[in-house]
Amino acid sequence: MKSPPGVTPRGVLLLVGLTVLAGASYGLLRWVESALRPPAEAQSQAPLLVVERFRAVRLNMTGQREYVIEAPRLEQLPSEQGTRIAQPVLDWYRPDGQARQWRLQAEQGWVAADQSLLRLDGAVIVERLASSGQTPVTLNTRDVLVRPNERYAETAAPVQALTPGGELRSIGARAWFDQERLELLSEVRGIYVPPKP
Repeated sequence: MKSPPGVTPRGVLLLVGLTVLAGASYGLLRWVESALRPPAEAQSQAPLLVVERFRAVRLNMTGQREYVIEAPRLEQLPSEQGTRIAQPVLDWYRPDGQARQWRLQAEQGWVAADQSLLRLDGAVIVERLASSGQTPVTLNTRDVLVRPNERYAETAAPVQALTPGGELRSIGARAWFDQERLELLSEVRGIYVPPKP
């Protein structure tokens, strides 16, 4: 096949070389331009709001207490970063709003911006006292994820469950507090001490 008149292999190579050079020049220009721009300001991580001795009460549809969260300090973070809580205590109440059923305590906490998740960090104690009218239970664990609206909590950490008649240990647990159901996930061990006659 013949090349069109006036087109030589040397001319084609020269055209390709000029195209590569133009592309490289454009890339270099963009790089220099971005290097000369001032860096974007880092968003401050300082809290927008700090509350000392914080207490929040959530009511159910009938106007009764559903749960109460208390803490010595709350810090609302910027943007959609949520809220940090120091030493949170979460009390869930019976449907009548009068008697406390469960208490969850932690070293630190974090609440999602939409308030659908509560993360309890560090050592966590979950208690159901005899005053609730049911068998007392104490769960000792770490790093618990709570969905307050669903009355649900879970952890992948080791769990120790203490009752008047014994002790259970496992790795990981899920709890549905409104159903009074606890699921121990793996490596479950238990000690049962029958009551004396």
